[in-house]
Amino acid sequence: MSRKKFKSPSLNYAMLREIVTEIRWMSNYIIKYRAAVMFYVFVGILGTLMGLAGSLASKYMIDAVTQYQPQQLVTTACIFVISGLLGIGFHAVMSRMLARISLKVYQDIYEDVYLKVMEAKWEEIAEFHSGDLLNRLSGDVTTVSKSILGWIPSLLTKTVRFMGSLFILLYYDPWMAAIALCSAPVTVILSRSFLGRMRQFNQKMRAASSRITEFTEESFQNIQILKAFGLIGSFDDKLKTIQKDAMDTSMAYNEFSVKTSTLMSVVGFIVSFISMGWGIYRLWTGYITYGTMTLFLQLSRNLSSDFKALVHLVPSAVSTATSARRVMEVTELPKETIKKEDRLCKVEENEIKKGVELFLSQISFSYRSGQPILTDCSMKVGKGEFVALIGPSGSGKTTLMRIILGLVSASKGQVGVRTISKKIVPLCASTRDCIAYVPQGNTLFSGTIEENLRMTAPDAGNDELIDALKMACAWDFVQALPGGLKFYIGEKGKGLSEGQAQRIAIARAILKKAPVILLDEATSALDEKTGVQIMAHIREKNPNSICIFATHRLSVLTMCSRVYRVENGRIIEEYESCR
Repeated sequence: MSRKKFKSPSLNYAMLREIVTEIRWMSNYIIKYRAAVMFYVFVGILGTLMGLAGSLASKYMIDAVTQYQPQQLVTTACIFVISGLLGIGFHAVMSRMLARISLKVYQDIYEDVYLKVMEAKWEEIAEFHSGDLLNRLSGDVTTVSKSILGWIPSLLTKTVRFMGSLFILLYYDPWMAAIALCSAPVTVILSRSFLGRMRQFNQKMRAASSRITEFTEESFQNIQILKAFGLIGSFDDKLKTIQKDAMDTSMAYNEFSVKTSTLMSVVGFIVSFISMGWGIYRLWTGYITYGTMTLFLQLSRNLSSDFKALVHLVPSAVSTATSARRVMEVTELPKETIKKEDRLCKVEENEIKKGVELFLSQISFSYRSGQPILTDCSMKVGKGEFVALIGPSGSGKTTLMRIILGLVSASKGQVGVRTISKKIVPLCASTRDCIAYVPQGNTLFSGTIEENLRMTAPDAGNDELIDALKMACAWDFVQALPGGLKFYIGEKGKGLSEGQAQRIAIARAILKKAPVILLDEATSALDEKTGVQIMAHIREKNPNSICIFATHRLSVLTMCSRVYRVENGRIIEEYESCR
């Protein structure tokens, strides 16, 4: 399977430029939720200021104790308690608010990304494995949504605390401030050197996570096959191999992180030791009080830790930018163009009910591989006609249906319908709402039979649902099920046989009351008698509807007025059926 991959740039400038692009993309969401972000920042800064006030209060409280000043002790103790309680309160408010807003932001972004994926051109989105898409929707969207509310507030609150601690130290002892900042140059140099490797590791770990999701999803979807062929053991071995690759990548990043963190910790320890030595010296010489000494030690630690935290926001930004890039890769795929003015249903309803003529004229098509699938193909289907497409598997029958549906576009030729007033409407994504489709395989969704049927006819009454089921030869078994129309269908039609699932899918298509009905091997799981009965019911109830069958069954041909053979990418033979 081919997949769009983002290659890590070798130059830091190019890499930073791409990170800026990704942050700009996220800024659209930040602007959307700016009120929540600003309030979160406001509460965070207030909490930070309360913390600084508590540090100053503790300094004066210790001085009051050592200098025997009871009145000052009571005042500073009250300030210390009040600032501490307010800080706890602000933290609680932030945590509660962040949980609520984060969930809302996550759900909004998830819905936005989901909708953009669904609206992307089918051929573009088909390049991605469904497991990879799920991983991007879950893991990457989670990372982005958390950063939208967390990264900027963290940056601002840490900056405020850093600057506050720095100004207080500068006020009391500039040399102490200078010593506390000694680790800054080392931290900046290390961060710049390791930025590229951080990004590469993040990309590899996200890709490894996607591979695990892809493999697991495919295994669960095909568990029946795995059991039937006794492949569970071999697939478990494959999972171990994939997990080992992910483990190797994760441990390599862990080793990298441990080494950098250890180096930073050693630098921080040296700076803290020097700060303590300087404070002891100043206290020994009588330049500062015990309270000031305590303040120095506390603020120097704050200064060092806040600067380190600010620098550590860089890998967080790298991780977020990597996830943003992966989300951007799917949200910026070309979108299907659906124009209201191109809709077939803009034609008067009565005219559509009288039927249309469908035609393909000299069309050609190739998928991304470049190999021609269809070359100079032409066909026509008159109103009310039943037409069959026959040919070996892979000959292009399903591709023809995708072209009619507007899922893909012919590179050459014309595809359209002609109404009884001779109006020609080109077939594209915009005309899809007037085409009913029953694809190969099980296409039912988890939910009740009624919910599956109403997907194409939300306003249909129960009588209409029953009529459609009768046309699809499905009502007899549906009414015998527990709950009838309310019978719950599991994933991939669990609870029904393949033939029953096909008949419900046909009933769903019938309910759309479309002038064009496409059935791609839609009766493959039915006996010939039932398949013929369904076709006869459709002909009787919808005499003006076009029906195009992609099939390998001879019984279907007897119901068709025209048969086209698709072979080697061409419609090479057309003949009347023996009907």
